[in-house]
Amino acid sequence: MEEEVGQNHISNPIDGDITTKACSLKDRSKAQLIARDELVCCGIEMVNLIFSAFKTKSLQFKPNYCDGEQVKKREVIASIQGFTDEILLVERTLLNFLQKLSGISTYTSRLVHKINPFGVNLLDTRKTTPGYRLLEKYATACGGAYNHRMGLFDRILIKDNHLAAKNINSIQDFVNFISTIRKSNPDIFLQVEVDSVQFALSMTSNEVDAILLDNFSTDEIKDVIQKLDPAIITEVSGCVSTTNIESYAACKPDFISTGAPTHSSTWCDIGLDWCD
Repeated sequence: MEEEVGQNHISNPIDGDITTKACSLKDRSKAQLIARDELVCCGIEMVNLIFSAFKTKSLQFKPNYCDGEQVKKREVIASIQGFTDEILLVERTLLNFLQKLSGISTYTSRLVHKINPFGVNLLDTRKTTPGYRLLEKYATACGGAYNHRMGLFDRILIKDNHLAAKNINSIQDFVNFISTIRKSNPDIFLQVEVDSVQFALSMTSNEVDAILLDNFSTDEIKDVIQKLDPAIITEVSGCVSTTNIESYAACKPDFISTGAPTHSSTWCDIGLDWCD
């Protein structure tokens, strides 16, 4: 809201839209949000929060879809009615959220549909826009993915930089290090990122809950899954794209994780049009 109307108009945002004010637009109007792309809707739950932040008094919002639902091109996502100046006040912010979040959920949905036939689940990552993580992870969930850890606080995930910082290079040192962490944290979900078949197969379910296979070839993934303790959850990550995700899914890991929905998706085209 401050971005739109400036700090001088925080107490009365409507005065910050100097263009609409100059046009003397004070009548009541009705507008529709139109999908100009086929999309998976996301952001509907934010609309009334936006109305509140901009201190609108007249706006009424009637959605035709819920977050997570498929919307066909040219269909009406929702309608808004109220004073014309208040609709114009919130228009850009409302569309920004809907377009961005629907873009993420739509991209996610496409990936999910590619891997569903293999019985494999999609995970998001922490590759999110700073300050937007909750929203972007909500959008991936609306698209059918599962949320990976939210931050550094909700699971232990030992990655390559942790091992490098400890100067761990041998399999024996690796096993001893992970075993020590497990004994010190018996009740916390523990996952380890590995970059070789040998390191992956050195783990048992007594030591880790999940293994992250980073930048493995499909042959290596199949080999690990065939030989690994079946109680360990397998996650595949690294260089996953729309073009190769099905080949990874065919290896039958439990999860494939990718940051693509949050860092590579494009905004959906959603318009606000006046109607009678």
